[in-house]
Amino acid sequence: MIILLAAFIFLIAYFYGGFSTARMITRSFRSLNVEKVGTGLADTENIYTHISKPMGLLVGALDLSKAYLFLLVVEFLLRRLDLNSANLDFSILYSPNLMLAYGIGMLLGHCLPMNHHFRGGRGIFTYMGFFAYFAFLPTLITAFLALILVMRFKQIRFAQYTIVILPVVLFQFFFHLTTWYLGDLPVYFNLILMVSAVLMGILNFAVSKRLGEI
Repeated sequence: MIILLAAFIFLIAYFYGGFSTARMITRSFRSLNVEKVGTGLADTENIYTHISKPMGLLVGALDLSKAYLFLLVVEFLLRRLDLNSANLDFSILYSPNLMLAYGIGMLLGHCLPMNHHFRGGRGIFTYMGFFAYFAFLPTLITAFLALILVMRFKQIRFAQYTIVILPVVLFQFFFHLTTWYLGDLPVYFNLILMVSAVLMGILNFAVSKRLGEI
């Protein structure tokens, strides 16, 4: 039963990730089909570059919040289920490993949504949102630096690489060099987060390759 519930939550995360904030915002405020603008991607960068900078920032903030809040709500509901169950132990369903799996499911849904013919966005802000659930401070630092790179130096692509790589590096720093932060996570969890960053890099490489950017 636990395995079936975990698989069910993963599917919910996937389809939830496929709910496109970019499409909703552009259609609601500009009556635009984002797939016919710029790169054709339903993501923050395309909107920020080719439609409206404030709208792009709004979509990015919504994608980040959407991912972060989803994992918080899932954990809250599973903890309630665990407390109210006298027969089964549901705690494994909100263990760090499975919560990360739900986050990856959400990321896949955002980048490769079945309901939009597998044409999604780059997933940068969705990635930030689910990473923030595990390591809020490293993600916050990364978001601040990425914002400077975009707003001050106009380095959108470099900011994306920073968002993918820097949270993992900062996580390693806080995890190994402090005793007061992230101490409740298992030792091997940093390796799992590195794998998720590699997955994020592969997804973005595939998108960039398809667009002829590299």
